[in-house]
Amino acid sequence: MFLDNSGKEYKSVIKHFDDSEIKLGIIEVLENKNEPELKIALYQSLSKKDKFEWVLEKGTEVGIFEFIPIITERTEKLGLNMERAEKILKEAAEQSERGIIPKLLEVQSFEEAIRQAQNEKVLLDRYGENLKSHKSLVNGQLSKINVFVGPERGFTEQELVLAKENNAKIISLGPRVLRTETAGLVVAAVILNK
Repeated sequence: MFLDNSGKEYKSVIKHFDDSEIKLGIIEVLENKNEPELKIALYQSLSKKDKFEWVLEKGTEVGIFEFIPIITERTEKLGLNMERAEKILKEAAEQSERGIIPKLLEVQSFEEAIRQAQNEKVLLDRYGENLKSHKSLVNGQLSKINVFVGPERGFTEQELVLAKENNAKIISLGPRVLRTETAGLVVAAVILNK
């Protein structure tokens, strides 16, 4: 079985292989059933290399559709090795038998991202409303949700105001404080596995 990032999977047999090449014969073409219908775009504040890479890997396994690295007022790291990040996404998609490799967009400022995001916008903040109180997020009525996750110390008051001005719902995942690399994965897992 192999995948080609088209949403299809191919049952195949090895026809020939040697040190320089492998030739496969396709037996059957199937639709990959591992892609969620709901598309989640994770706008994740950049964090230390290993933490952000972990978000890419585990987020791909959970089913996130696209990743948008953002820079907030409290973001400590400002750059991202896009080539390495793309490799992590590809390997995680293969491991979890995804039909596609999630998209990785260029780094954006929080202000630019919150203004340009289309569809439903959710910003995670410990003082927001409980996720369970927003039935539209967990009942399968939406086709795409944009989830914004801040840095270790959270979003600033100005960023929360800007989010509200741009029709974002401010959501809490409960009373416990989650790490930045955990929060987006938890909300994606809850929404995608309702």
